[in-house]
Amino acid sequence: MSNSYWEFGALGAYLVVLLWIGIRSSRETQTSITYTLAGRNVPWMVVLATTAATMIGGGASIGMVSRVYVFGMAFAVITCAWHLQLIFTGLFVAPKLRGLNLITVGDYFHVKFGALGRELAVINCVIFLVGALAAQMAAMGTVANTVLDIRYDIALLIGASVTIFYSTIGGMRAVVKTDVLQFIILVVGFGAAAFILLFRHGGFTSMAEQAQVGHFTLTGSMSGIEVVSLFMAFLLGETFIPPYTVRCFIAKDSAQARWGVAGGGLFLLLFLPVVTLILGSAAHIDPQVTAAVDQKKDQILAHAEQRGAEISEEDAQREAAQIAFPTLVRKVFPPVFAGVMIAAIMAAVMSSADSCLSCLATVVMEDYYRRHVNQKATDHQLLRVARQTTLWTGIAAAGCAFFYRNVADLLVFVYDFWAPSMIVPFLVAVFWYRPSRIYASVTSMATGMAAAAIWRFGLQSPFGLGPALFGFLVAVLTFVLVLPMTYRLNLRQAFQPVQENS
Repeated sequence: MSNSYWEFGALGAYLVVLLWIGIRSSRETQTSITYTLAGRNVPWMVVLATTAATMIGGGASIGMVSRVYVFGMAFAVITCAWHLQLIFTGLFVAPKLRGLNLITVGDYFHVKFGALGRELAVINCVIFLVGALAAQMAAMGTVANTVLDIRYDIALLIGASVTIFYSTIGGMRAVVKTDVLQFIILVVGFGAAAFILLFRHGGFTSMAEQAQVGHFTLTGSMSGIEVVSLFMAFLLGETFIPPYTVRCFIAKDSAQARWGVAGGGLFLLLFLPVVTLILGSAAHIDPQVTAAVDQKKDQILAHAEQRGAEISEEDAQREAAQIAFPTLVRKVFPPVFAGVMIAAIMAAVMSSADSCLSCLATVVMEDYYRRHVNQKATDHQLLRVARQTTLWTGIAAAGCAFFYRNVADLLVFVYDFWAPSMIVPFLVAVFWYRPSRIYASVTSMATGMAAAAIWRFGLQSPFGLGPALFGFLVAVLTFVLVLPMTYRLNLRQAFQPVQENS
């Protein structure tokens, strides 16, 4: 049997299992709470698995391996920021979120900061989820296109269709069940691949000798400020994002939420950075992979020249490097194991895509439809809105992925706007809440987002300082300056919280 048969067979079998899980889960999804929050009865071990699977998406697999391939060990270190924020969220934030029995991040901001705070939070949630979902859809097409030689648009259509189907009919029940399966495949597949490659290349010392100078240094080919800036962007950019806060809401109780989310972060901290470093470095020193990436870069440059578009060598190299991991899988491993790895990569992508889809459906149902369209909606109506939102937002995100395919860049883009607007008020709400701090918190949300936009689009991120970090610093400064001026201000109704106790 040829290699392609094994690869197509493994991927086909995996997709069939996902469809079966979706169909089975649809029978258990009869209410809006079951559809959006899996009935709020998920034990901590399952919360751990679904949190970890959600984290290892297209950006954390294909995206970060490609960045290690180009920039070296620095990006493996930078990814630690993701896992540290999960540990922090699990230990200190998850119990408080679960204890309030809320549904969305918007609900929490309404409780703490009133109607205006909620609306700003909802806008940021939608921006983040749409961008992150488009990134995962793009990763689906990139994987199948590179590994199986399927046209990008056809590969995207197949992967997106399966994800949208099981997410639409099964809701969060299907998402959680598929995440557990995906978690197992990810750990076994990625872990085994890393071990085999490390052994084959004679350990880290031997790999360092074969790599380019600086590949195994903390900064690689980047400056120190760029590394720190990206670390902070990754740390702040995923802190309290909807896919993780939902994992707090679905747990059985506060304790299960704490150990599930924090446990997922701890496991990933010990596992994923090392695996990412090994996979990216193995691709970096493999002549077959480097030849394929160089060929892809030439194609990108030639295509851009034909269209009259301008693209730098560096940008072309970064885009081409996205094929490094899939190419490594296909050219280095035997057919059976390559098939398992293809399923593992697709699992990484789908586990994040389905979480974004589910969260978007919940946001539209709770924060838009029930609040602004039909406040007296029945549970049946809410369930219908959630399902329709899952379907149509999934189709829209797949459409976006046809035109913009750089997974890592899409993720950095959404980080740039989440952190400046959401981190300061979230921290205030959880650790330092008083009604007198509402106005300063909401003002920091608006100024942080505006500062990030100006820094990114107007000034083109000077000094190597990323928009996420710059916008966050502006948000902190705004809060510090506005707080004493509004401490005794008689707040208008738009800033009145639903309840004033922390």
